[in-house]
Amino acid sequence: TKPSPLPTTTTTTTTLPTRPRPILFLDIDGVLNTTKHNTQLHFEPHLLQRLRQILQDTDAILVLTTFWRHFHEYIGYVFHRHGIDAARHTLPLPMGVTGGKQCTKNFLFHCRIRQQQQQQQREMEEEENGGDGDGSMVINDESESNNTATTTANGSMIGRSAEDEGEYSSRAEEIEAWLRVYGERYLGRKTTTTCPPRNRSDEDGNDDDPGTATATATDTDTDQTDNPNNEEERYYHFHSKDWKYVILDDRPSAATPDTPLFDRFVLTETAKGLTEEDAERAVRLLRFGPPDEK
Repeated sequence: TKPSPLPTTTTTTTTLPTRPRPILFLDIDGVLNTTKHNTQLHFEPHLLQRLRQILQDTDAILVLTTFWRHFHEYIGYVFHRHGIDAARHTLPLPMGVTGGKQCTKNFLFHCRIRQQQQQQQREMEEEENGGDGDGSMVINDESESNNTATTTANGSMIGRSAEDEGEYSSRAEEIEAWLRVYGERYLGRKTTTTCPPRNRSDEDGNDDDPGTATATATDTDTDQTDNPNNEEERYYHFHSKDWKYVILDDRPSAATPDTPLFDRFVLTETAKGLTEEDAERAVRLLRFGPPDEK
């Protein structure tokens, strides 16, 4: 007799919810080296090993905030050479870096002086040519016009990204803009509980949907639109309390006090770079988030 056929079983595939991985916003100068203003991209091996340990302990994803971020591919290669799984721990462009261009007060000051000089030169040339100028602005300094951080009639720029033409006054605003665009995608959807407003209670209970990135990264409230520079009036409705990320930077401007970013900020000392204490605190924040957030 033939054996009875085995019963047919139906395999049901159950898709389990994927737990979001934490994000590590990473600077390089003063974090992975001990120099404030490097003239070239430089890493110190022992600091890279501390970064590697953070990633191994937390499985975090890196987002580059450094001014060197446009060397994204080369930075990934360096990570690979030092035992960091760049394929797993980095994102492709454009989400793998913060976008936009950051203008500093010093750069803008010198740019305005340069523009005034150019304008005076153009007016003098027009007078010499009998007023036949075409109205264009000419930069005669070849070293300036050929610089990768190009100076234009609209201002000086650092770290410009073609994907985001926004202009930011600080690294904190760059990170806020990234969070507005990619926060829910990589850190998880916002729950009904959001981060509280800074320095004031949310009396109207408004919970706006996250918007697109803007140059000032402010909310859509009328009072903020009228006065976007008033730090006390900024809200963080787009930001979930559950988001786990860390900002590693030696610049105090990478996170403004009394904001959700500041609660997740590990400020390194430039002369020391990423210390063991910094790494331990980063791991705690990436695993558990900031303590007693209110």
